[in-house]
Amino acid sequence: MELCREFGGHLEAALTGSLSTPRAALIFVLALALSTLPIFSTVLPPILDYPNHLARMHILAANGESALLNQFYRIAWAPLPNLAMDVIVPPLGRLMPLELAGKLFLVLIFALTAGGAATLNRVLHGRWTLWSFTVFIMLYNRILMWGFLNYLFGLGLALFAAALWLAEQSAPMWRRILLSSLFALAIYFSHIAAFGVYVLILVGIEAGPGFGLLWRRQWRPLLARISVAGAQLVVPAAFVLSGWGRSAGGPIEYGSPWRKIDILFSVFDSYDRIFELLCFVVFTVLLIILAARRRLNLAPAMRLPLALVIAAYLALPSQLMSGSGTDRRMAIVIFLVILAASRPQLRTVAGARVVGAIFLLLFAARLAVFELRWLEADNVYARDLAALDTVPPGAKLAVLWPGDAVQVGKDPELHLPTLAIARRDAFVPTLFAFPAQQPVALTRPYAALADATDGAQLWQDLVVHPQRPKPALLDAIKTYDFIAFIDLKPVTVPANPCLAPVAPGTTFQLMRVDHDCADWR
Repeated sequence: MELCREFGGHLEAALTGSLSTPRAALIFVLALALSTLPIFSTVLPPILDYPNHLARMHILAANGESALLNQFYRIAWAPLPNLAMDVIVPPLGRLMPLELAGKLFLVLIFALTAGGAATLNRVLHGRWTLWSFTVFIMLYNRILMWGFLNYLFGLGLALFAAALWLAEQSAPMWRRILLSSLFALAIYFSHIAAFGVYVLILVGIEAGPGFGLLWRRQWRPLLARISVAGAQLVVPAAFVLSGWGRSAGGPIEYGSPWRKIDILFSVFDSYDRIFELLCFVVFTVLLIILAARRRLNLAPAMRLPLALVIAAYLALPSQLMSGSGTDRRMAIVIFLVILAASRPQLRTVAGARVVGAIFLLLFAARLAVFELRWLEADNVYARDLAALDTVPPGAKLAVLWPGDAVQVGKDPELHLPTLAIARRDAFVPTLFAFPAQQPVALTRPYAALADATDGAQLWQDLVVHPQRPKPALLDAIKTYDFIAFIDLKPVTVPANPCLAPVAPGTTFQLMRVDHDCADWR
């Protein structure tokens, strides 16, 4: 009854009762602070690609002023559609420790995602509600665990842009074009896939009214509507066309159709398959019940955008040219759009309490799981980082791994060696330095060395089937000062007189290379 009285005493559930802006802001800040506990309670968030991103941020923050880094890497700025972290974190890294700057970027992703969804909900339904903040339960998901950070940043911007587009419908044409163009450009430079999501939502929003004008043959209003909506896409489209040669390479691959069902669970990934399945079932059953009883109240303006997002999820391949996990990225969008577009109409306080309790329980349980799991990962990383800190400044570190190690695990270590770049100004060939994706490149001699160092092949030669490596691989590996062996299970490196263990390890082992040794086996 207290909740009911607080939000006006209506029979409509307190969960969807109106909140004042100050109260909504207070709830948002509190939920955001709680959501970031795992980030700030750990030394290194166990996100697969995160160490690799931090290494690149270190190079960009150095801005060509490190002689050690300059021999290995060069900065190559270009209008790439993947620059959110690269533009924001390096300047912060000059003002504070890089580790803190990276964590603040993660917080910004959370704020944009939850804030964008809540703002879109506010625009669609005319008021702030507790339902606006249900997105907080899915901030920790498979896309975050993989480390697709620029995409998540751009996705948050896309939600804000959609809210702005709807809120400014009656604004002067020039202002609407200007504001939407700035947002569209920011989304494009954040990540190309996030820009694609925004275009889908924009097309869905405009298609309904547009078809109405077409049906009535109102050509001038139709042309005006298309022109205003399309104006914001002109500059990003020009960048896409100008950079097509850099990004068009790569395969297009489809996985098993059953994979589409499995991917939906990834929104609730939490290291425990049973727990994440339970969260998914509870969440989706609740939404299905609300929809079946016509209580979900999905905003009409977002029904077609939601349909387009679902269609894109079903149609997209798993690999699209240089982008991996293409369809996987859309699963989180489906749920974000549903929550942002809906406002359940519950007629009893008891019903509101049940729905509210379910969401609070999901939020608390998932947050607790990630907090405990990330704290456990800290023990693993503390040992690994101590080993990396024994590497001399400017050293060259090769990375070897089996093919199945490229996946999200409980303590992902695949990219951990790249932190030798940030901590020791070292050369690590597995740094992300793809011309179509990152503004950092390897210098010509070290690009050739990286191309000659096939980590998966060397793993086969030195670990699985110990033998003399092929001459080209041997020449490459002898150039390095250290080798990191990484696997999802404890590594057993066969005895080799040319390799000396640096520090004990299990799934991560660091060994020193004897340059003068001729007895590789």
